[in-house]
Amino acid sequence: MEICPRIFLIMNKRKILFSIFIIFIGVTIRIFLNEVIRIPNFEAVTSLSLVSGSFLGGVFAPVIPLFIIFLSDTYFGFGHHPIYLFTWSAFILIGIFGLLFKKNSKYYFLKITGGGIASVLFFYLWTNFGWWLSFGMYPMNLQGLIQSYIAGLPFLKNQLISVLVFTPVFTALFSLVYDKFLIKEKKHEDFAFVAKIP
Repeated sequence: MEICPRIFLIMNKRKILFSIFIIFIGVTIRIFLNEVIRIPNFEAVTSLSLVSGSFLGGVFAPVIPLFIIFLSDTYFGFGHHPIYLFTWSAFILIGIFGLLFKKNSKYYFLKITGGGIASVLFFYLWTNFGWWLSFGMYPMNLQGLIQSYIAGLPFLKNQLISVLVFTPVFTALFSLVYDKFLIKEKKHEDFAFVAKIP
């Protein structure tokens, strides 16, 4: 009876290590894309948030994107402007949205890619609303809100391209690492437990 909590602890430790690795990769890629590639809104955080939420679930879904965006924004020297409430909350909600996509389900690859597109559209609507609300660049009426959304269309295009690139890549990598790093170890522990039953 003691093997169940043992397996649970092993799985959690491995998920924590995997999450730290994902956060490191996320921060590194975000800094690289911003400092070297410099294509506005061509980013990997949306895809990482969605895919990690789908694969790891639970508390990892909101925590991973939060740490990626916090650590990378710390590097960039973020301020205290209200727009950060919209960008941060958007990535956290995208991570939680990833919980809806069950790995190994039928047509998972297509579903998670479609989820990436939906996540970008949500990010576009939510953050441009935040920009209109907090920056004072546009009139505080419906026409000003529409102007904000129109101005954001080039950024939307770049973000859609990035999610179509990164979501399939991260899904394939996560599938490989997750199966080898977590699932096989759990099966090994289950087998060891069965073998010891008299």
